[in-house]
Amino acid sequence: MATISSRYPIATGAGDLTRRTTGGVLVGVVAALVVSAIVTTLGLDLGVSGAQSPFGAVPIVMSTVVSGAGAAVAYAVLVRVTDRPVRKFTVLSAGVFVVMLIPVVAIAPSLGLTAVGQGVLVLLHVAVAVPLVAFVAGAVRL
Repeated sequence: MATISSRYPIATGAGDLTRRTTGGVLVGVVAALVVSAIVTTLGLDLGVSGAQSPFGAVPIVMSTVVSGAGAAVAYAVLVRVTDRPVRKFTVLSAGVFVVMLIPVVAIAPSLGLTAVGQGVLVLLHVAVAVPLVAFVAGAVRL
């Protein structure tokens, strides 16, 4: 029987995965809020403001927490059903990232977002996705 080793350690239990996910969510929230603060400081015209704006602190934090929960569930399932969970989680995460960009390109302009607003949304997606995937997959250790 072949033994498969991974460059990154597989989460050993719920506590380990919870720590990883929490770290990824915290870093993702901070990164996204820093991006938001920079955009606000620069005074860029994003095209949407008020209650419907995806650029406020509450939507950023809530969507990051939901993304973290989804990432943790996906990783936990992959650990149970596959022999290479880290690799498959990374591929799945890349696919989800691409799918999440479809509304940014296809729907956001009809909601009043400018091209700059769309670019900022993509940047926010990156600011959340990179640390979240890195922490959950075990590439970053606490």
